[in-house]
Amino acid sequence: MTRPVWVDTWFVILVVWTLCGAWLLSTNVGQQALIDERVRVIETLGGTVSDQAYAALRATPPWWVYPTSGGRLLLTPIMTLLAAVAVTLAARADGTRATIWQGLAVAVHASVPLLIGQLIATPLHFVRESLTSPLNLATFLPLMDSGTLPALFFGTMDFFVLWWAGLLALGVAALTGRRARRYAWPLVAVYLGFAGVVAAVIAVVGGA
Repeated sequence: MTRPVWVDTWFVILVVWTLCGAWLLSTNVGQQALIDERVRVIETLGGTVSDQAYAALRATPPWWVYPTSGGRLLLTPIMTLLAAVAVTLAARADGTRATIWQGLAVAVHASVPLLIGQLIATPLHFVRESLTSPLNLATFLPLMDSGTLPALFFGTMDFFVLWWAGLLALGVAALTGRRARRYAWPLVAVYLGFAGVVAAVIAVVGGA
């Protein structure tokens, strides 16, 4: 039995993604960026980091911060599997007999732009000494005041995540034979809603 193409694609994605993280986190800059990102999130949500807590972070850098920041969570196997299930269910809801293997093929290949984003972001993380995404939409709209609700909203949205969502919509459309916009708009609406909720929570809690 011939091995599906998406298996090799997924393997390459995971290997390259892992190598990017391993290189960055092997440097002093990357390890300090882990600590800074953890502190930034705590303070953004209205918390504080004591000297003892900061010392603990320096002694044991929070490695888990890396895969959960900057849009990298979508490249984890569990998120790819969840996306595959969502694609399969969406296709079946429109009367097709889509299989989970077809859903995986769509989800894996749609993840390629996410990997491209990481290849671009990794050296920028090193130069900027920060794990915050350098590819969010707020970066391309620099006239907004930092900390405002619009800046928080666009700062939550990543260009490559939008690209990923568009490819998922195209993949479902290919399975069902319907127009891609039928699936693109709901995906974009969910993403915009998520960004809006996150921005509002940060604005309210952080402001408090």
